[in-house]
Amino acid sequence: MHLVKASLLLIVLIFETTNAKFHPHFYNFLLGKFGKPIAEDLLRPDLGTKGSFGGGNPNATGLPIVVIHGLAGYAGLSKKSLLNKYYSYGQPKGTVFATTYARGKLMDSLQHGMQCDYVLKVRTLILAVHEYTQKPVNIIACSMGSPITRKAILGGHCVDSGVNLGRPINHLIHNYVSVAGANHGAIMCARQPFVNGICSLTHGLDCRSKFLQEINSQPFQYGKNMFAIYSVADEVVGLRNTCGEMSSPLEGATPIVKTRLLHGAVIGGTTEDQWRSLQTP
Repeated sequence: MHLVKASLLLIVLIFETTNAKFHPHFYNFLLGKFGKPIAEDLLRPDLGTKGSFGGGNPNATGLPIVVIHGLAGYAGLSKKSLLNKYYSYGQPKGTVFATTYARGKLMDSLQHGMQCDYVLKVRTLILAVHEYTQKPVNIIACSMGSPITRKAILGGHCVDSGVNLGRPINHLIHNYVSVAGANHGAIMCARQPFVNGICSLTHGLDCRSKFLQEINSQPFQYGKNMFAIYSVADEVVGLRNTCGEMSSPLEGATPIVKTRLLHGAVIGGTTEDQWRSLQTP
């Protein structure tokens, strides 16, 4: 009797753990399409229930959403602050996706820049969601997640490793929404902390970094429609970067400017603006 109860408990735990991450239907799609190493890389089982979410409803009406977190973020944080809001506005269940490209810890994130592995993970998720749903993808890219996602869409060689990501995939993106995006760097690099990490001149948020210089060297259409939501009071990205340029605007994107919101509030407090942007035909 005790053995039966223990077995049932184990089944329940496995079921709950599986459903706390990607839906099994999407995970099985990843296994078949990319193989176990890439499926696990996107699932992020090392982070438990916080590592990823999404899937299970590939034939739903409307377009899927891929959410990309920012510095020291993780998929579970996006789930708390954004996912339920989108569902309350009418997004079909199972059509919002996210993975964690870093480790979700502030000190760890500060010691790493926008490395190629992060970019490749985001690019792979976008491609996977497109193939899973057979639809164009909507993007919500937050904070440092915006320049990372832009490079993922732009493709080409990574500035830190030289890895060739491939051709641009902007034809797969319908609406690209940058939220508190560090598109031209961040004021947090003014005093040059973590010069080998987040403020690296190779792949960091210093406005002079090779990474930012490359993605900002010429106009590029990251989706059919582009939006940039930001605040003049953002204390992390800043209104202007250390080069004196506006930090968050994106050339060609419709600006949605807030006046009093701090960085975290721009991400979590503008979900209605994000949703309206995603409804653009």
